[in-house]
Amino acid sequence: MTTRTMGTGARLAVVGPSAAVAVALVVTALTLGPALPARVATHFGADGVADAWGSPWPFFWGSLVVALVAAGLAVVALGRSDRRTWATLLLVANLLSGSVATAWIAEAIVNRVDDPTFPVWWAALTLAVGVAVAVPPTIALVRTAAPVPAHDVPPLDVPTDARVAWRARVGSPWFAGLGVVLVVGGVVAAWATASASGDIGAAAVSGGLLVLAGIAVAVLARVECTVDRRGLRLTSTWTRIPLVRVPLDRIESCGWEQVSPGQWGGWGYRISGRGVAYVVRSGPGLVVRLRGGGARVVTVADAERGAAALGALLAARGHA
Repeated sequence: MTTRTMGTGARLAVVGPSAAVAVALVVTALTLGPALPARVATHFGADGVADAWGSPWPFFWGSLVVALVAAGLAVVALGRSDRRTWATLLLVANLLSGSVATAWIAEAIVNRVDDPTFPVWWAALTLAVGVAVAVPPTIALVRTAAPVPAHDVPPLDVPTDARVAWRARVGSPWFAGLGVVLVVGGVVAAWATASASGDIGAAAVSGGLLVLAGIAVAVLARVECTVDRRGLRLTSTWTRIPLVRVPLDRIESCGWEQVSPGQWGGWGYRISGRGVAYVVRSGPGLVVRLRGGGARVVTVADAERGAAALGALLAARGHA
């Protein structure tokens, strides 16, 4: 599947918001900057009263750098084939860029008076501008993104009234070992903190975070992937915690692909603009494409048979 061509409107939607933020910053600095005093209110309490003072320019230059980086990423995204991943990256970059730029512009505006205040609704406006800057590029990139690639597999040749199901188990002993290490480390950290300071609360926090991280990793150590009339399910075999659940009517197509951890940013439960993937090794992976874009991927040795079973279920749905 090839990347879809982006029209002029879509390209403007990707690049325009971040470029507008950078321009707004520069215009504000040129128009309001000369009138700003050397020391301005740089932080405000919950009541809107200034509680910190300093030069306005370090925050400006930092905001401008963030805006220019976001604009540069938008230009680069136009030429990338993996537009869903870049949509996620730009979502974060533009949200940050729009928010900090609006915060500096608001700071420049309120500091035009001797006793500046920063009402709560200004903070809400700052976040709203960040969202407004981040959403259009994300939508434009996702709408023109190609589906996650996959080899097509002929569906199983079964009667239309046959019950079809496929199940496979996959996991990683490394995840199990790491989970145990983190849990033990959390217990040791809690004991050491309690012994050294006597602060039970601090001990619970320091050890509890590691224990929770260990449990989260252990959940991924062994999973069961099931395909049947209910759709696709990925469940931890040790805890029975569902990790992925996709009803059959949300699935558009399926196949298999050679998957590497680098394609999804590493091992484990990966979430990106492309979708959600459970990656424990390089090799075959079951690829499930969803209606409206996105995908679910599971690295499993028997991926081709899983795709064939799911294809039969999708074909039966079409005949129903």
